[in-house]
Amino acid sequence: MTHLFLGEEFCKMHRIEDEVNKRDFLVGTLFPDIRYITHFPRERTHFIVKSLKEVEESSSYFAMGMKFHAWVDTVREDFVVASGIYEKVAPYANGRKATLLKFIEEEIIDYDGRKWRVFFGESLDEEKAYASEEQIQKWHTIVWGAMQARPSWPLWGLSYVKSQAFGISNETLYQWSYDLPKLGRDPMLQGYVHDLLDHMLQEMEQQSFLLKKINS
Repeated sequence: MTHLFLGEEFCKMHRIEDEVNKRDFLVGTLFPDIRYITHFPRERTHFIVKSLKEVEESSSYFAMGMKFHAWVDTVREDFVVASGIYEKVAPYANGRKATLLKFIEEEIIDYDGRKWRVFFGESLDEEKAYASEEQIQKWHTIVWGAMQARPSWPLWGLSYVKSQAFGISNETLYQWSYDLPKLGRDPMLQGYVHDLLDHMLQEMEQQSFLLKKINS
């Protein structure tokens, strides 16, 4: 939902208003993380993107969404490392602090993405260039689930019904399902998420302003 929230803000800043273009962009924005269920190498769906200029120069709105996802990941990781927040979550992480931190962010972020459910119905042709219809529909179902509930609930369910979801042991997922609500109420982590989103939006605004100035 963090990627979806930032993707929506990008659409506002860049006036992506046509429903088909917006659908393609937002589906593309979430698509790279399909690798969690397909087990693709990360580089297959996560490109090296250093600026929003590269995002804007994409060949399609779907590709633009994928590049925006990669840009967000890069800027976010720089912020995370600089913040020192990994030290806060490491005692709960069982060696998977990066994954746990993303779940904590999802637990805290106050964003309702259900208005975009209709975009995650039929598979897009550009999705099919990467994955099978079965994989895509499974991914869309996961996205729908993320729109309905904070991650603590689905993780609890996955710990019983699926082995090694996200490559993480069922025991760890079960423990995280109980840790996440507690961590989500932690004032330091709440402040971190607030600062992270502010930082991301400021980076988007600054780079978008510069692009508009260059193109005007």
